Amino acid sequence: MKKAQMLIAIPSGFLLVFSLLTSYKAGQFIAMAGLFITLLVRQIRLWKYGTILDHPSRRYEGEVEEELDGGGSDK
Repeated sequence: MKKAQMLIAIPSGFLLVFSLLTSYKAGQFIAMAGLFITLLVRQIRLWKYGTILDHPSRRYEGEVEEELDGGGSDK
């Protein structure tokens, strides 16, 4: 997916720069759409790391509550 992201981003970036220099409106819209798709691909690619980078209290909510209540010492 990273290669697909680069295949979309690099030409879109060049097209955006060219369109801004020559005032080519259709090129600007196409380039912005390509860059938007690239960002969507990146978010999809990084989505799998969401559970790893999640806040610990969300993942281990029951364990944290037991420690705060002192429930661990009863066993």
